[in-house]
Amino acid sequence: MKNTRSRQVLRLLFCLAACMPFSVSMAALDKIEPYAYARVLYDSNLFRADDDTRKEEDDTITHLGGGLKSDLKLSRQHLLLDLKVDRALYKDFDELDHTRVDGVGTWAWQVGNLWSGNLGYKYRREMSSFDEQFVREKDMRTTQAGFFDAGYQIHPDWKLKLGADIRDVSYQDRKRLDRDAASGLFEIQYRNTRNSRVGVRVRYTDNDLKDQDVAGVKVSNDYTETEVSGVLYWEGTAKSSFEARLGYTRQNFDELSDRDYEGSTGRLTYFWKVTGKTKVDFSVWRETSTKFDEVTTYVLTKGARISPTWKATPKITVFGNVSYVNDDFKGQNDVVTSLGGPRRDDDIWKVRLGARWQPRQFVQVSLSVSREDRDSSIDVRDFTDDQVDAKLRFNF
Repeated sequence: MKNTRSRQVLRLLFCLAACMPFSVSMAALDKIEPYAYARVLYDSNLFRADDDTRKEEDDTITHLGGGLKSDLKLSRQHLLLDLKVDRALYKDFDELDHTRVDGVGTWAWQVGNLWSGNLGYKYRREMSSFDEQFVREKDMRTTQAGFFDAGYQIHPDWKLKLGADIRDVSYQDRKRLDRDAASGLFEIQYRNTRNSRVGVRVRYTDNDLKDQDVAGVKVSNDYTETEVSGVLYWEGTAKSSFEARLGYTRQNFDELSDRDYEGSTGRLTYFWKVTGKTKVDFSVWRETSTKFDEVTTYVLTKGARISPTWKATPKITVFGNVSYVNDDFKGQNDVVTSLGGPRRDDDIWKVRLGARWQPRQFVQVSLSVSREDRDSSIDVRDFTDDQVDAKLRFNF
């Protein structure tokens, strides 16, 4: 089923691409930016072990990678490519060595003065984290997605937007986490004379997952999600802007309706340029999440983050962030407790501080330190992790 759907995505992309008008004779390469980097990461608690019952083990990981960003202009169209390949080499746990590939190709299309949108394909293969698994083995995750959106300017102040995407996620070992998802989106926006926009967005997603064994009975994990939101993009001054999405989300599972969710969701982000050298971003959110596809149901996530940046000199930038997140595993808690298990609720603090130095236009050096602390209602899910990250990048 999954391979069939992936082939259908590719056929759709090729068919839509074939319908796009462009002239090869007018092609021009507006931008091509190859780069290479070396990175050394020290991780004090590689397997996210708790302090009491499991042994913390550290490691140093060397990353060698490179990538390419390009923009090929075809008449009024743009072909965008963003590709990165990274080889991770572990000093002690070399059985975890792996290659990460992350790429997206996008056709930024325009037809006349009223129609515009994007058509593209994403591919990512990476090692899943140890945040949600106790087994200390490499498990590679592959994500493929095809997407298409179209915007129509029905009036100088009004715009309609339609979108669709299909996503396939597969794991090398934990096949129970494999999933397909198909989404559709409709949005209408109004733009005022001050370049601020307000609108209404409706998004529907059909999620197809593996069945799960619950007390010896096979249970479907398939569910649908409907989100209706108001959206706001406000550009107040040259120093501040604001983005907001506030709405209502409903999730319906095919079986075990105790997992269903209905409630408010949203995200608010404020961008503030304090001075010519200092800026601060503020974010708060309440959203449903699958923890990067690491859970088969959903998590209700509430959090806040502050991210300051200070350009100390023309060549040195200091950055950081502090975040707090509460993960309520509502999608599984009622079912687990009915079987005699414990509820799960996590509080996560993250702090990061770093600096970037660009001595030449083509060279960038960065160094950062960070700490993550997770306090869970299930003791074996607690952990503290410290990291030191150094990176050298060359742009060609």
